[in-house]
Amino acid sequence: MKKIIISQRFDKIGKFKELRDNLDVRLTNLILKLGFLPILLPANSKNILRYIDEISPSGIILSGGGDPKKKDERYNSEKKLLNFSNKKKIPLLGICRGAQRINIHFKGKLKKIKNHVRKKHFISGPSIIRGLKVNSYHDLGFDNKMLGKKLKILATSSDGIVKYFKHENNLFFGIMWHPERDRKVSYFDKKLIKKIFK
Repeated sequence: MKKIIISQRFDKIGKFKELRDNLDVRLTNLILKLGFLPILLPANSKNILRYIDEISPSGIILSGGGDPKKKDERYNSEKKLLNFSNKKKIPLLGICRGAQRINIHFKGKLKKIKNHVRKKHFISGPSIIRGLKVNSYHDLGFDNKMLGKKLKILATSSDGIVKYFKHENNLFFGIMWHPERDRKVSYFDKKLIKKIFK
């Protein structure tokens, strides 16, 4: 079974500011259903590169939720994951915030946008099934003018916001929706994830 490392949120909880890693269980369930073994990455691991090397993953997912510009432990860990992916030629998928993080990594920009929180959007692009509709849970986004270096748009929403992209080396992919949050995961999402981590 191929192992997929998944990054987690890093939050301070309660009056004692307890530090916790968090991840939507629906994402790990989805990765398991697709035939992969999800391995959760601690956000503040000091020996992260050794940890990743020991696991020897077949793929990496940067999960959603949180501020992609906040330079905390998660930000630093994900930077190491991005560099590790590039060095070892391991595919990496960014989901929503994870996609924004990829864009930032490649010197792209983000902006505040409207009508993309708890909304559904039709998306279009060269490899998209006609009439494909995806969920949106983000108030930060980017258009073609804000896209990072060497990133290629694969789909946008009708208002020009990038919803799906890849890097020219075919290692980095980003989707600005949450497959795990749909009541029934779409055939397109299953096929897309399986193809990235084939």
